[in-house]
Amino acid sequence: MLRHTFAPVLAGLLLSTSAFAADLTIAVQDIPDVLDPPYDNSNVNERIMLSLFDTLIITDYRDGGKLKPGLATEWTVIDPQTIEFKLRDGVSFHNGDGFDAKDVAFTFSDLRTGQDTGASGAVLSKPFLGGIEQVEIVDPLTVRIHMRQPDALIVQRFANYPSQIVSKKGFDEAGSPEAFAKNPVGTGPYRLSAFNLGENVVLEANETYWQGKTAAADKVTFTVVPEVSTRLAGLMSGQFDIVTEINPDNFQQIEQAPNTAVVGGAVENIRGVVYDSTDSVLSDPRIRQALDLAIDREMIVKALYSGTSEVPNGWQMKSFGEMYLADRPTPSFDPEKAKALLKDAGYQGERISYRTMNAYYTNEIETAQILQAMWSAVGLNVQLDVKETWAQIDEDTPDRAIFNASFTAYYPDPMGQFWRRYGSNSSWAAAKYFTVDADQARLGETLSTSMDMTERRAVFGEMLDRFDSNPHGSALHLLTQFFGVNDQRLTMNALPTNYLDLTTTGIQFK
Repeated sequence: MLRHTFAPVLAGLLLSTSAFAADLTIAVQDIPDVLDPPYDNSNVNERIMLSLFDTLIITDYRDGGKLKPGLATEWTVIDPQTIEFKLRDGVSFHNGDGFDAKDVAFTFSDLRTGQDTGASGAVLSKPFLGGIEQVEIVDPLTVRIHMRQPDALIVQRFANYPSQIVSKKGFDEAGSPEAFAKNPVGTGPYRLSAFNLGENVVLEANETYWQGKTAAADKVTFTVVPEVSTRLAGLMSGQFDIVTEINPDNFQQIEQAPNTAVVGGAVENIRGVVYDSTDSVLSDPRIRQALDLAIDREMIVKALYSGTSEVPNGWQMKSFGEMYLADRPTPSFDPEKAKALLKDAGYQGERISYRTMNAYYTNEIETAQILQAMWSAVGLNVQLDVKETWAQIDEDTPDRAIFNASFTAYYPDPMGQFWRRYGSNSSWAAAKYFTVDADQARLGETLSTSMDMTERRAVFGEMLDRFDSNPHGSALHLLTQFFGVNDQRLTMNALPTNYLDLTTTGIQFK
């Protein structure tokens, strides 16, 4: 039995309680359609959710990803399938309701973990939390969570997305998952004040937060400004305090201005593309291999990111620790081999649709244009189809072939990145973008359940090898998150993740 016990609140987690500064305005390229984490797994929602919700265990990204107490004061791994949490007393939700075991049981119920087939709406929790069998309420401040099988990540699952705890009473009063998703009730340092679809999200400081008044501002407004140039103009004029999704081409303009600075860098995320291998010309794995081999990733990093990003050595991050396979090479760039594979596959120049948005990701359209040119150079007829929304990207039509994606390492393990995206329970597999073959699924089962690190490392390496020969996507480079900041008014300490820290640790007004 493995026990983790902590003082009620670690001193290192107590943040400054200085007086609130003025309001904060953040110009973003987009906001989510809903704010409840299981219903929107996106970069734009991650910016908001850290302010609205807490998890049972906190992943402290400022301390090497160490796990620390959150809404649970301690946890005990009883066996590889069972974990028990002692809950923090005296915590209130934004609606004033007290937090206890019933809220944990509801948060991890079948309705919210993707296991209730009769539930309405698209629940994205299944790759993360679909292994939960039962949540046992031992007493009002103790819960015991039982997994269906041994779980190699039984602790990490409750320290990361989408394990944000929500109010059962708040859900019941909302009347439906759809209504609650637009007005969710959490325990975080900010509460939701307003949500205007496609326009803005407004947060207000939670003055009864269990860690104290840690919010950096009285009010934070995320306002949608799709064009980078408009966001930059607003930053220079003082209209916006922070702007998102800037790229190295903007750095000189920002840094030479008297009142602005650049903050951020590469985060725990891989920017890539995904291939639909079921209904399109890409059903032949040789064509997908050719797509992968035709990509000069180092050139993309140099041309678009001025060296501020890097090419990972496959679908993995250094933060995986013991599960990081350091000896694996970066993806190969071999256009001649790509041409040979296309010839062998009998490719006749059929049109291949590459669905992309204009600027959801940093340098999105520029990256798409470079990829199109690289693919054209080996004989692939890839055409850009620019879309306005993710619904248009995902539309299941015969021409769906390539689209953009990012791969956040939600856990410091391949289960939190590679396998949740390309595994048997992934949302893309469920949507029939590709089929996970039986042998890969068997290896994934071992990766998920084995407690033997040597075995897990060997299995992960074999899975990556198999994926190279039958790819369902291509890794490009580490995703960057750069911000423009009004440094006359504030300093910003960015996290190495997609999350945005709006507490006094992340934002300090001058």
